[in-house]
Order: sequence, then structure tokens, then C-alpha cells
Amino acid sequence: MAMKNDWRNNQLPPPDSTDDRPDGFISVAILAFVLVAPLIFFGPQLGAVEAWFVDIYLIVDQWIAPLRELFFGDGR
Repeated sequence: MAMKNDWRNNQLPPPDSTDDRPDGFISVAILAFVLVAPLIFFGPQLGAVEAWFVDIYLIVDQWIAPLRELFFGDGR
């Protein structure tokens, strides 16, 4: 019985780290994947979203143009 429980008292130390990569590489790789993967996956739709934002900007610009001329002049 003493032989069976002997391994609990004489455990080996943890192995030395044998990583080939510098510290933090996995974190940077995961972060890069999280940022780049949606851009690749949704790439075709991003042009439509960009056009939508430009349209909104132009509409707001048309609304603000009279006020801008009133306060800042002709702009020339």
C-alpha cells in the first residue's frame, strides 16, 4: 500500500517551457484573426455599407449647407 501512494509525495516537477514562439505571439495571432476574419468574410458587403455611410453624409451635408452659408459665408 505504501508503494501505491508514494507517487503523491514524489511528483516530478513541471516540464520546462519549450515554446518556439516569443511570449504573446498567440495573443497577437488571435487578435489579428478576430480583426481580419470579418473583413475577409464580409468583404463584398463592405462596399455597400461604405456607400450607405457616404449617402448619409451627403444628406446631412445638404441639410447643413444653408446654415453653413448663413454663418460662414459663401465658402470661397
